[in-house]
Amino acid sequence: MNLTVLRKNLSDRWGGTLVYALGIMGYILMITAVYPTFKKTMAAKSQLLKNYPKGLLQFFGVRNIDAASFNNYMTIELVGFIWVIIMAAFVIAWTRAMISGEIRDGTMELLLAQPVERWKVLVSEGAGLLAGIAALTVVTAVGAIAFGSAFSAKVSYAGFAAYLPLGICLGLAIAGYSLLFSALLDDPRRAAMAATGLTLFFYVLHFVSQYSSVVAKIDWFGVFHWYNPLSVLDSGNVPVKSILILLAFAAVGFGAAIAVFQRKDIK
Repeated sequence: MNLTVLRKNLSDRWGGTLVYALGIMGYILMITAVYPTFKKTMAAKSQLLKNYPKGLLQFFGVRNIDAASFNNYMTIELVGFIWVIIMAAFVIAWTRAMISGEIRDGTMELLLAQPVERWKVLVSEGAGLLAGIAALTVVTAVGAIAFGSAFSAKVSYAGFAAYLPLGICLGLAIAGYSLLFSALLDDPRRAAMAATGLTLFFYVLHFVSQYSSVVAKIDWFGVFHWYNPLSVLDSGNVPVKSILILLAFAAVGFGAAIAVFQRKDIK
Protein backbone atom coordinates (compact mmCIF):
# COMPACT_ATOMS: atom_id res chain seq x y z
CA MET A 1 0.00 0.00 0.00
CA ASN A 2 1.17 3.52 -0.80
CA LEU A 3 0.14 6.01 1.89
CA THR A 4 0.56 8.99 -0.42
CA VAL A 5 -1.93 7.53 -2.92
CA LEU A 6 -4.30 6.63 -0.08
CA ARG A 7 -4.22 10.13 1.41
CA LYS A 8 -4.80 11.73 -2.00
CA ASN A 9 -7.66 9.34 -2.70
CA LEU A 10 -9.35 10.15 0.60
CA SER A 11 -8.82 13.89 0.25
CA ASP A 12 -10.34 13.85 -3.24
CA ARG A 13 -13.45 11.93 -2.21
CA TRP A 14 -14.20 12.85 1.40
CA GLY A 15 -16.59 15.60 0.26
CA GLY A 16 -18.74 13.22 -1.80
CA THR A 17 -18.71 10.65 1.00
CA LEU A 18 -19.88 13.32 3.46
CA VAL A 19 -22.80 14.19 1.17
CA TYR A 20 -23.86 10.53 1.05
CA ALA A 21 -23.52 10.23 4.84
CA LEU A 22 -25.61 13.34 5.49
CA GLY A 23 -28.22 12.12 3.01
CA ILE A 24 -28.47 8.77 4.80
CA MET A 25 -28.77 10.46 8.20
CA GLY A 26 -31.45 12.81 6.92
CA TYR A 27 -33.44 9.96 5.41
CA ILE A 28 -33.18 7.90 8.62
CA LEU A 29 -34.36 10.87 10.65
CA MET A 30 -37.37 11.24 8.37
CA ILE A 31 -38.45 7.58 8.44
CA THR A 32 -37.88 7.12 12.19
CA ALA A 33 -39.92 10.26 12.89
CA VAL A 34 -42.79 8.70 10.93
CA TYR A 35 -42.48 5.29 12.61
CA PRO A 36 -44.70 5.96 15.68
CA THR A 37 -47.55 7.08 13.40
CA PHE A 38 -46.92 4.16 11.04
CA LYS A 39 -47.02 1.73 13.97
CA LYS A 40 -50.37 3.03 15.23
CA THR A 41 -51.93 3.16 11.77
CA MET A 42 -50.80 -0.30 10.71
CA ALA A 43 -51.82 -1.86 14.04
CA ALA A 44 -55.37 -0.71 13.32
CA LYS A 45 -55.29 -2.29 9.87
CA SER A 46 -54.02 -5.77 10.66
CA GLN A 47 -56.35 -7.41 8.14
CA LEU A 48 -55.03 -5.16 5.38
CA LEU A 49 -51.49 -6.20 6.22
CA LYS A 50 -52.40 -9.88 5.86
CA ASN A 51 -53.65 -9.24 2.34
CA TYR A 52 -50.63 -7.20 1.26
CA PRO A 53 -48.99 -8.62 -1.91
CA LYS A 54 -46.26 -11.02 -0.79
CA GLY A 55 -44.21 -10.47 -3.93
CA LEU A 56 -44.00 -6.74 -3.30
CA LEU A 57 -42.91 -7.32 0.29
CA GLN A 58 -40.17 -9.72 -0.80
CA PHE A 59 -38.87 -7.06 -3.16
CA PHE A 60 -38.10 -4.99 -0.05
CA GLY A 61 -36.51 -7.88 1.84
CA VAL A 62 -39.36 -9.03 4.11
CA ARG A 63 -42.10 -11.67 4.00
CA ASN A 64 -44.72 -9.73 5.95
CA ILE A 65 -45.35 -6.38 7.61
CA ASP A 66 -45.01 -6.46 11.38
CA ALA A 67 -46.16 -3.08 12.64
CA ALA A 68 -44.68 -3.75 16.08
CA SER A 69 -41.19 -4.52 14.74
CA PHE A 70 -38.78 -1.63 14.22
CA ASN A 71 -36.42 -4.09 12.48
CA ASN A 72 -39.15 -5.01 10.00
CA TYR A 73 -39.91 -1.34 9.37
CA MET A 74 -36.25 -0.39 8.85
CA THR A 75 -35.78 -3.29 6.45
CA ILE A 76 -38.73 -2.18 4.33
CA GLU A 77 -37.91 1.50 4.45
CA LEU A 78 -34.11 1.39 4.37
CA VAL A 79 -31.71 -1.55 4.46
CA GLY A 80 -33.79 -3.92 2.34
CA PHE A 81 -33.86 -1.72 -0.77
CA ILE A 82 -33.13 2.03 -0.47
CA TRP A 83 -29.80 1.51 1.29
CA VAL A 84 -28.75 -1.00 -1.37
CA ILE A 85 -29.39 1.62 -4.07
CA ILE A 86 -27.44 4.26 -2.14
CA MET A 87 -24.48 1.96 -1.48
CA ALA A 88 -24.41 0.67 -5.07
CA ALA A 89 -24.46 4.25 -6.40
CA PHE A 90 -21.66 5.26 -4.05
CA VAL A 91 -19.47 2.26 -4.88
CA ILE A 92 -20.02 2.39 -8.64
CA ALA A 93 -19.31 6.14 -8.76
CA TRP A 94 -16.08 5.58 -6.79
CA THR A 95 -14.82 2.60 -8.83
CA ARG A 96 -15.58 4.17 -12.20
CA ALA A 97 -13.14 6.92 -11.26
CA MET A 98 -10.41 4.56 -10.05
CA ILE A 99 -9.11 3.20 -13.38
CA SER A 100 -11.15 4.14 -16.43
CA GLY A 101 -11.93 7.58 -15.05
CA GLU A 102 -8.28 8.32 -14.22
CA ILE A 103 -7.17 7.10 -17.65
CA ARG A 104 -9.73 9.33 -19.32
CA ASP A 105 -8.71 12.34 -17.24
CA GLY A 106 -5.00 11.68 -17.82
CA THR A 107 -4.18 11.44 -14.12
CA MET A 108 -3.25 7.76 -14.30
CA GLU A 109 -0.21 8.45 -16.48
CA LEU A 110 1.04 11.01 -13.99
CA LEU A 111 0.43 8.63 -11.10
CA LEU A 112 2.27 5.73 -12.74
CA ALA A 113 5.16 8.02 -13.62
CA GLN A 114 5.97 7.93 -9.92
CA PRO A 115 7.99 5.02 -8.44
CA VAL A 116 4.90 3.04 -7.41
CA GLU A 117 3.75 -0.33 -8.71
CA ARG A 118 0.36 -0.64 -10.36
CA TRP A 119 -1.03 -3.14 -7.87
CA LYS A 120 -0.08 -0.83 -5.01
CA VAL A 121 -2.06 1.94 -6.66
CA LEU A 122 -5.22 -0.19 -6.73
CA VAL A 123 -4.67 -1.55 -3.22
CA SER A 124 -4.22 1.99 -1.88
CA GLU A 125 -7.30 3.31 -3.67
CA GLY A 126 -9.22 0.19 -2.65
CA ALA A 127 -8.36 0.91 0.99
CA GLY A 128 -9.87 4.35 0.55
CA LEU A 129 -13.02 2.78 -0.90
CA LEU A 130 -13.19 0.37 2.03
CA ALA A 131 -13.02 3.34 4.41
CA GLY A 132 -15.89 5.01 2.55
CA ILE A 133 -18.05 1.89 2.58
CA ALA A 134 -17.39 1.33 6.27
CA ALA A 135 -18.18 4.96 7.07
CA LEU A 136 -21.57 4.87 5.33
CA THR A 137 -22.47 1.56 6.98
CA VAL A 138 -21.54 2.85 10.43
CA VAL A 139 -23.54 6.04 9.79
CA THR A 140 -26.53 3.86 8.87
CA ALA A 141 -26.34 1.70 12.00
CA VAL A 142 -25.61 4.59 14.37
CA GLY A 143 -28.33 6.73 12.79
CA ALA A 144 -30.92 3.96 13.10
CA ILE A 145 -30.01 3.35 16.74
CA ALA A 146 -29.86 7.03 17.71
CA PHE A 147 -33.00 8.23 15.95
CA GLY A 148 -34.92 5.05 16.68
CA SER A 149 -34.22 5.44 20.38
CA ALA A 150 -35.12 9.14 20.20
CA PHE A 151 -38.58 8.25 18.86
CA SER A 152 -39.13 5.47 21.43
CA ALA A 153 -38.73 2.57 18.99
CA LYS A 154 -37.67 -0.84 20.26
CA VAL A 155 -34.17 -0.81 18.79
CA SER A 156 -32.07 -3.97 18.51
CA TYR A 157 -28.57 -2.80 19.39
CA ALA A 158 -27.12 -6.27 18.82
CA GLY A 159 -28.97 -6.51 15.52
CA PHE A 160 -27.54 -3.30 14.08
CA ALA A 161 -24.09 -4.19 15.41
CA ALA A 162 -24.32 -7.55 13.61
CA TYR A 163 -25.51 -5.76 10.49
CA LEU A 164 -22.29 -3.72 10.24
CA PRO A 165 -20.05 -6.46 8.77
CA LEU A 166 -22.85 -7.64 6.46
CA GLY A 167 -23.41 -4.16 5.03
CA ILE A 168 -19.68 -3.55 4.60
CA CYS A 169 -19.16 -6.87 2.85
CA LEU A 170 -22.09 -6.29 0.49
CA GLY A 171 -20.51 -2.97 -0.49
CA LEU A 172 -17.16 -4.69 -1.05
CA ALA A 173 -18.76 -7.41 -3.19
CA ILE A 174 -20.35 -4.78 -5.44
CA ALA A 175 -17.04 -2.90 -5.50
CA GLY A 176 -15.19 -6.03 -6.66
CA TYR A 177 -17.02 -6.50 -9.94
CA SER A 178 -17.47 -2.75 -10.43
CA LEU A 179 -13.71 -2.25 -10.28
CA LEU A 180 -13.23 -5.13 -12.72
CA PHE A 181 -15.48 -3.38 -15.23
CA SER A 182 -13.50 -0.18 -14.68
CA ALA A 183 -10.32 -2.08 -15.53
CA LEU A 184 -11.79 -3.82 -18.57
CA LEU A 185 -13.56 -0.83 -20.15
CA ASP A 186 -11.83 2.39 -21.15
CA ASP A 187 -15.01 4.48 -21.03
CA PRO A 188 -15.99 5.18 -17.39
CA ARG A 189 -19.64 5.60 -18.42
CA ARG A 190 -19.71 2.11 -19.93
CA ALA A 191 -18.01 0.74 -16.83
CA ALA A 192 -20.64 2.34 -14.60
CA MET A 193 -23.47 1.08 -16.82
CA ALA A 194 -22.08 -2.47 -16.78
CA ALA A 195 -21.73 -2.47 -12.99
CA THR A 196 -25.23 -1.02 -12.57
CA GLY A 197 -26.68 -3.58 -14.95
CA LEU A 198 -25.06 -6.51 -13.14
CA THR A 199 -26.20 -5.20 -9.75
CA LEU A 200 -29.76 -4.87 -11.04
CA PHE A 201 -29.56 -8.37 -12.55
CA PHE A 202 -28.44 -9.84 -9.22
CA TYR A 203 -31.29 -8.08 -7.39
CA VAL A 204 -33.98 -9.17 -9.85
CA LEU A 205 -32.52 -12.69 -9.84
CA HIS A 206 -32.86 -12.82 -6.07
CA PHE A 207 -36.44 -11.55 -6.26
CA VAL A 208 -37.48 -14.09 -8.92
CA SER A 209 -35.79 -16.91 -6.99
CA GLN A 210 -38.67 -16.71 -4.48
CA TYR A 211 -40.95 -18.15 -7.17
CA SER A 212 -38.72 -20.57 -9.10
CA SER A 213 -36.63 -23.43 -7.73
CA VAL A 214 -34.48 -23.35 -10.87
CA VAL A 215 -33.72 -19.64 -10.48
CA ALA A 216 -33.14 -20.20 -6.75
CA LYS A 217 -30.19 -22.46 -7.58
CA ILE A 218 -28.72 -19.79 -9.88
CA ASP A 219 -29.30 -17.16 -7.22
CA TRP A 220 -26.53 -18.75 -5.14
CA PHE A 221 -24.11 -17.07 -7.56
CA GLY A 222 -25.58 -13.60 -6.93
CA VAL A 223 -24.53 -11.25 -4.14
CA PHE A 224 -28.05 -10.63 -2.84
CA HIS A 225 -28.66 -14.27 -2.03
CA TRP A 226 -26.25 -13.74 0.85
CA TYR A 227 -27.76 -10.45 1.99
CA ASN A 228 -30.67 -10.91 4.42
CA PRO A 229 -30.72 -7.86 6.69
CA LEU A 230 -33.97 -8.66 8.51
CA SER A 231 -32.78 -12.02 9.82
CA VAL A 232 -29.56 -10.39 11.03
CA LEU A 233 -31.39 -7.52 12.75
CA ASP A 234 -33.82 -9.94 14.43
CA SER A 235 -31.24 -12.51 15.55
CA GLY A 236 -28.39 -10.17 16.45
CA ASN A 237 -25.98 -12.80 15.14
CA VAL A 238 -23.22 -12.08 12.62
CA PRO A 239 -23.88 -14.19 9.46
CA VAL A 240 -20.36 -15.60 9.13
CA LYS A 241 -21.07 -17.74 6.06
CA SER A 242 -22.70 -14.88 4.16
CA ILE A 243 -19.85 -12.53 5.07
CA LEU A 244 -17.19 -15.00 3.90
CA ILE A 245 -18.94 -15.55 0.58
CA LEU A 246 -19.43 -11.82 -0.01
CA LEU A 247 -15.74 -11.33 0.78
CA ALA A 248 -14.96 -14.04 -1.78
CA PHE A 249 -16.95 -12.07 -4.38
CA ALA A 250 -14.91 -8.99 -3.47
CA ALA A 251 -11.57 -10.83 -3.54
CA VAL A 252 -12.23 -12.38 -6.95
CA GLY A 253 -13.32 -9.04 -8.39
CA PHE A 254 -10.40 -7.08 -6.96
CA GLY A 255 -7.92 -9.81 -7.88
CA ALA A 256 -9.16 -9.94 -11.46
CA ALA A 257 -9.11 -6.13 -11.69
CA ILE A 258 -5.48 -6.04 -10.52
CA ALA A 259 -4.53 -8.75 -13.04
CA VAL A 260 -6.18 -6.81 -15.89
CA PHE A 261 -4.71 -3.49 -14.77
CA GLN A 262 -1.20 -4.94 -14.57
CA ARG A 263 -1.39 -5.80 -18.28
CA LYS A 264 -3.41 -2.82 -19.41
CA ASP A 265 -1.90 -0.46 -21.97
CA ILE A 266 -2.18 3.07 -20.56
CA LYS A 267 -2.36 5.57 -23.39
